[in-house]
Amino acid sequence: MSNAWLDLPLVRARLNGPDEDKLRSSFKHDNEAHAATLLALDDAERVGLLSRAKGGYAGGAFQRALTQLAYAWVKTRPRDALVLFDALLQVKNHELATYCNALWAVQDDNTHLGKDPARARRYLAACLPHGPENPAIFFNAACVAIELDDLDAALGFVKDAMRFGYDGREKMRTAFRTEALFAKIRDDRRFFDALDDRGPQGVALVERVIAKVKEEGWPALGIEVPKKKKKDAWPKHDNDFRPLSPEVLDALTLPNGAPLPQSLRTWLAFDAQWLSTLGWFKLTKAFRWTPRSLEAIARDEFGDLDEPPSDPEPDEEVAESWADFFAVPAMEHGFLVPGGSEHRRVWMLSKEPDREGDYPVLYIDIDDVPSLGPMYPGFDVWLAQEANLLGLRYETYSSGFEDFRFAARLRHHARTMCEGAAYVQCPAMVLGVSTPDDGVRVSLDRDDWFERLVALRTSLLPADDAPIRGASAEDIAWLQAHLGAPLPPAVVRFYERVNGLSWGTFRFLSIDEIRDRAAQRSFFGETSPPSAPFAVLIAQPEGVDRFVLLSEEGIVDGYSFAEGDFSLASPKSEIEGTIESLRHAALFEGLDEDDEDDED
Repeated sequence: MSNAWLDLPLVRARLNGPDEDKLRSSFKHDNEAHAATLLALDDAERVGLLSRAKGGYAGGAFQRALTQLAYAWVKTRPRDALVLFDALLQVKNHELATYCNALWAVQDDNTHLGKDPARARRYLAACLPHGPENPAIFFNAACVAIELDDLDAALGFVKDAMRFGYDGREKMRTAFRTEALFAKIRDDRRFFDALDDRGPQGVALVERVIAKVKEEGWPALGIEVPKKKKKDAWPKHDNDFRPLSPEVLDALTLPNGAPLPQSLRTWLAFDAQWLSTLGWFKLTKAFRWTPRSLEAIARDEFGDLDEPPSDPEPDEEVAESWADFFAVPAMEHGFLVPGGSEHRRVWMLSKEPDREGDYPVLYIDIDDVPSLGPMYPGFDVWLAQEANLLGLRYETYSSGFEDFRFAARLRHHARTMCEGAAYVQCPAMVLGVSTPDDGVRVSLDRDDWFERLVALRTSLLPADDAPIRGASAEDIAWLQAHLGAPLPPAVVRFYERVNGLSWGTFRFLSIDEIRDRAAQRSFFGETSPPSAPFAVLIAQPEGVDRFVLLSEEGIVDGYSFAEGDFSLASPKSEIEGTIESLRHAALFEGLDEDDEDDED
């Protein structure tokens, strides 16, 4: 059957016939003769071959073959690539990159085939509906619109790219400034402002969700409406909305006494029944909040451990329930929201709301190591994500920290709930009641932390008796001025007593060393140093680990830097953890072979 593709009349004879499936499956995208026959067909014939294919993976093989061929031809044979894209864009395509590549190929700036406004507009119409799932489509659409001299449409596409979380924001900024295609808009401030527009948040974002739910009904939020009418069932129909009265809303405060976030108030003025069914509050007789502590939620959702640890040490506390790992006293007012399989999502009240007056949706996870962290910056963003209005992409639970629209709010919640880290493992140990004092561990919370540090150095490095000095008030003021924002309290506490310390494979840099900008930049190797004000505080001269302070939007946060990546980290935990790592390394290094056998 594969030889059929060597004979154009034979291919045409089998179109829409009993052998058409075999004809499709025999096409080889890397066979030049097959490709030539495919190009000799007319557009309607190619579209027919694509549209009549059966569903499923096997049925989509022909479409994937043509998609591969179009990709391969985009730069080398763009005219032929456009012929294939003409057909591919007329049928449903599961490869979202197809729409991105089609808009790239239709640009004269890329292919130099001449402008084709009619084809460009057809491509825009076919590709733009897929932009929310792949926002790079909006960037290419903006390029097409600029070639069509439709600058207002181009600006709208740039805004859509930002609205749906396109991660090439800086790439766009550079292109606007340097590439010839964007000369038309280089002096148009609106395009650059659009790149820094975080889009609607808080009330404005919730209002968009409400508008979508009003238009599409509860399925817009993934809520099924029962086909059979059941007594007391909710919702009874797609538009079964049950708001709280203005009188109740005006008197309402959160369970911790804080004001009701305006985003949540806006939603409750539209509907209260949904959150009631999720267990947030009772509506019968009188409104009553029904929060649960994080520990209680973990107990209800995860239950007991399948295999509790055996043969514990006499003084060792053994966890019998997953809830034991989430016993964090500060997290006592939580509300479960939908989402997650091995993990759960909880809207959790904290001591300090973010700039939208909202609180984070945390994830709690028991896979591998029990952990938690801010996943969404507020009720508003979680709700909009449920309605598919944002295009947030979660490769990890902490991916939201990389989205410029919500990063500042998430960092705020990391500071208020996780000591400045993006996530915390074994949260009850880190964030819960203080663990028993072992008399050795250096904790910056203890008044005698410096004395313990000196004692550790004396016992582990007896030959090193150089005095450890603290930084002057002027030095600390310089570092704060250099970063342009107040230092984290743990950093100030440490530098007041320790201004530079080399120990094992780690070095706590002095403020004088931080003043050496060339040396600071060298710590990042081939990776470009941060554009924001920064200071490397801890480094491994022979390793890759660094601890860095970065100043963004007038606030300083800590980051661990390893293998070219930055991860939000707690300054307190990083300083204490480095000291603890050095202690353990020194202890194990001092073991002889017999000791190692005994230890095993």
